[in-house]
Amino acid sequence: MITKAAIGAVLVVGAAAALQTYRLHSTQMELITQRVDWQRESARAVQASIDEGTRRTAAVQKEVEDARKKVNDLEGAVAGAADAGGRLRDELARARRLACTTDTTTAGGSAAAEATERVLADVQRRLDEAQERVAQYADRSRIAGLTCQGIHGALTQ
Repeated sequence: MITKAAIGAVLVVGAAAALQTYRLHSTQMELITQRVDWQRESARAVQASIDEGTRRTAAVQKEVEDARKKVNDLEGAVAGAADAGGRLRDELARARRLACTTDTTTAGGSAAAEATERVLADVQRRLDEAQERVAQYADRSRIAGLTCQGIHGALTQ
């Protein structure tokens, strides 16, 4: 027959085992809860990173589109200015030719004047073309600089 002491010992061992099982279960639940919290925070951080990347990409795309529009506008303005410059050069050449043909100097002087006018007209044309190239370069550089500033500003917000 089982004695009361043996039954008491079995009850004490069973209670200790139950207590240890409870503690183990409680610790496991804490770990699971911490893991879930960590995964949620990780998911939030990943989503925030994705959102920031999307915002930055959109900001850079907007700056690039604005720069393209400015370049297109610039090219249109340059083409218009080149046409106007060409018309002015043609008009200047016509006026110089007219001045040479109406010159009352001798025939030899008139040929020299014509040659001089041609050289001057050629130099003027070359200067105008160089000025147009320099202006285009300056305008494109300005647009590129402003675009870089805009991108930097968009990325550092």
